[in-house]
Amino acid sequence: MSLHALTAAPSTVSSGGERWLGPSPEREQLPAPATDTRPTPIAAQLPSAEDSCPVEARIALLEHQLGHARAEMLHLLHERHLMTYSAAGHIYRPLRRIEALLVGGFHALRGALRRRHDICVAAAAAPAPAPRAPALARCVEARRLLVDVTATVRYDAGTGIQRVAKMVTQALYRDAAPLLPAIAVRCEGGRLLTCRRFVASLCGDAATAEAEDEEIVLAPGDYFLTLADTWNVLDEYARVFDRVHEAGGAVVSCIFDLIPALHPGACHHTTPARYESWLARALVESDAFLAISRTVAQELADFVEARGLPHRRGLKIGWFPLGSEISCGPATAPRKKIAAAVGPAPLFLCVGTIEPRKGQRVALRAFDALWREGRDIRLVFVGRRGWCEEAVVAEIAGHAEYQRRLFWFDDANDAELAFLYDHATAALAPSFAEGFGLPIAEAARRGRPTICSDIPVFREVGGAGALYFAVTDPSALAARVADLLDGRASGDPAATSRASWTEAAHRIVSVIAKDDWSHELA
Repeated sequence: MSLHALTAAPSTVSSGGERWLGPSPEREQLPAPATDTRPTPIAAQLPSAEDSCPVEARIALLEHQLGHARAEMLHLLHERHLMTYSAAGHIYRPLRRIEALLVGGFHALRGALRRRHDICVAAAAAPAPAPRAPALARCVEARRLLVDVTATVRYDAGTGIQRVAKMVTQALYRDAAPLLPAIAVRCEGGRLLTCRRFVASLCGDAATAEAEDEEIVLAPGDYFLTLADTWNVLDEYARVFDRVHEAGGAVVSCIFDLIPALHPGACHHTTPARYESWLARALVESDAFLAISRTVAQELADFVEARGLPHRRGLKIGWFPLGSEISCGPATAPRKKIAAAVGPAPLFLCVGTIEPRKGQRVALRAFDALWREGRDIRLVFVGRRGWCEEAVVAEIAGHAEYQRRLFWFDDANDAELAFLYDHATAALAPSFAEGFGLPIAEAARRGRPTICSDIPVFREVGGAGALYFAVTDPSALAARVADLLDGRASGDPAATSRASWTEAAHRIVSVIAKDDWSHELA
């Protein structure tokens, strides 16, 4: 989605608090774009998620994304002018140059060290590998499940992907009678090492907390599951994939969603290209994919077949549901700022990273309308900053109801999140694209209904127990909130997906051990 044509000036705020989005003659206009001669990326050639939807729905979704991007651009232009023409700007500019020099030097040093490390690893490696093995034969029985958690071990950002990696790993290790023995592993220099400290931190095993990691010796029947988000560092796995196949094992890639390919405008600008590269390679390197929902599994199968994308012969696709428990640890009282959000008024909780597709602006518009009607209700956002979020964050923090009936917490821990779920009238899930919808399951687990966008994956997770509203439509969301408050509608958490993480882990192992895949591509 190009923004070059948007030449409106930064927004200003009137004395009444309303944003004026019209042009301002004293503001400079955006420069005209240079001609882009780059080849069309893969994502632009792929079928849209809305191809089967009515034209009106597709236009509405595009307009919603355009409105979000325009608000973000106007806010950033406004901030740029404040920085450019303020005293702080004169201080910042020389510091920015110093910072750029330091960052450039750091990256150069890190690149040199990484090249040196790769050379050392290559020198110590075994002789050149044999040609890559064909697709794994069905007759090879699964022997072990090697669960890759490299990205989570290196950096736990506390987002949904890291939660999945930790909770599934914990459940696998706590299974007393597994169909397959599971070992958490990390990739380092083309080798696979155990993650004993990581596992000890998850399972509370002090005895192994200081144990040294050991290298895994691969064997026939080993299934290597890339559970964490490997698409940012796929190059590091090339040698591992080769070694797994040489040993007679199989590579299974976990796929969380196809959003960067289907909705590139909703992602950070660097994400679609990285995702395209990962998907193209993963389809060839992987013997199977495990999706986090039946919907994503079907989307991937349709996606590959519709575009005729190259893939490993006999590629299998399966799925598993995400768990719904929140790992709280010992009971602790919430901080004062968290407790202050809870009061006698009905509370609606919206959990998710602040980013374009999550729909925080939709929720805020809906509650603005409800507050104008005189409804005494509270809206609580829980989620860290993501990308393209400056305008939304500024709108929340500058809102007349902020810290009164509107709250945002970017640092709530698991216990505090559970506290907010327990005191919520309902959860909100206003996203226009997701891979699963973890807040829906988490809310249901704690006996709370969810009002969510009417998208396929939310129908899968929410089932008959959730309440649905038209995607990206604030008035439709406001109406559903009013229906719930006035007793015209009610959700049923018991009819919503509330799988445990143990059940999620069992499903993963069962699909692999029993060869229970939902799709197999020629």
